[in-house]
Amino acid sequence: MSFQMRFLILVSFLLAFGCGNGGAKKNTPEVKPQVIENIKLAALELSIQGMSCTGCEQTIQSALGSIGGVKHVKANFREGKAYVEYVPGVSDTIRMRESITTSGYVLASLKSIPLDSLRLKQ
Repeated sequence: MSFQMRFLILVSFLLAFGCGNGGAKKNTPEVKPQVIENIKLAALELSIQGMSCTGCEQTIQSALGSIGGVKHVKANFREGKAYVEYVPGVSDTIRMRESITTSGYVLASLKSIPLDSLRLKQ
């Protein structure tokens, strides 16, 4: 096999497997899961209007869970609340409000809660 042929195979391989950047970069900083464990976390209790079923819970959990810096979300339609564990400075309440509104719900209020009380709810 000639040098040119080997070179073309190598370049093809690199292009096919080495250049997958996953598309456009998000504006939110990426936090690797193993790094989150070493960062101080915070917890919020969100009062959400409009949830009426478990499907609503799943929608809220998915929407909030897709925000960078959010580690855990638990929604409860009966209470009309969602509980969020997140990394302050990486995730913020503005993005959470936008995510809830975009999903078709209303964020009535939010308050900080002790992280320990959130973990008891999980």
